[in-house]
Amino acid sequence: MRALFTAATGMKAQQLKVDSIANNIANVNTSGYKKTTAEFEDLYYEQIRTGSGTTAQGTTAADTVEVGHGARASQVRRDFSTGSMADTGEPTNMGIDGAGFFAVTDAEGQEVYTRNGNFVTDGQGTLILPNGMALAEGITFPQGAEGISISAEGNVLATVDSEQQIIGQIQLRSFTNPAGLHALGGGLYEATESSGIAQAGIAGTAGLGHIQGGMLEMSNVDVAEELIAMIQAQRAYELTGKVIEASDEMLQATNQLK
Repeated sequence: MRALFTAATGMKAQQLKVDSIANNIANVNTSGYKKTTAEFEDLYYEQIRTGSGTTAQGTTAADTVEVGHGARASQVRRDFSTGSMADTGEPTNMGIDGAGFFAVTDAEGQEVYTRNGNFVTDGQGTLILPNGMALAEGITFPQGAEGISISAEGNVLATVDSEQQIIGQIQLRSFTNPAGLHALGGGLYEATESSGIAQAGIAGTAGLGHIQGGMLEMSNVDVAEELIAMIQAQRAYELTGKVIEASDEMLQATNQLK
């Protein structure tokens, strides 16, 4: 029966939704993490009757009969809204209050992008992520630098030989369609044809957010919302399972006819 296969597509859809929720909850304490939401669309419809006939009064009969074939995932959308800020007390940590990404370079020298501002310094005084990727701007503090701070516009300041100096400036990257970025894991993203190319700009200009030094942006996952969504997905999964049970019982009754 058609209902068996239709209900099965619904169960697969709800399973994908639960998978997305599980990943969100698992990353509730991951700095810079952006939650995802599974979205769905209905499948094609079989037209059993076209409704092209006419009534006794000569009008077109509105008796079209179409039967759908279930649902499927249309996309898993990532929400890039800003998460809450946590004061870490580390002057090299940074959070972005608003739109934008930090650009870092991978092992091949290619730019990838992140909202995770958990930057530290290596043995040479270069700002890097814990995974070893350095900021694309290549910010390096001179030996003996003290009083490090980062302004809202991305200026990196430090006191060297009792004199405050601007060590460099961190620029943010923006995209025409951030939702089109490809997630690499580890809080990293790469540009795609869908996202468009990265546009560099000074924090606080052209729609970019401000940089908050000494802070970390936490995930934007709302646990209460995720738990509600999980309950909804679970109930929908159970209901589609009931449809399969009902269809099976109907087939069983049909087979017992004599």
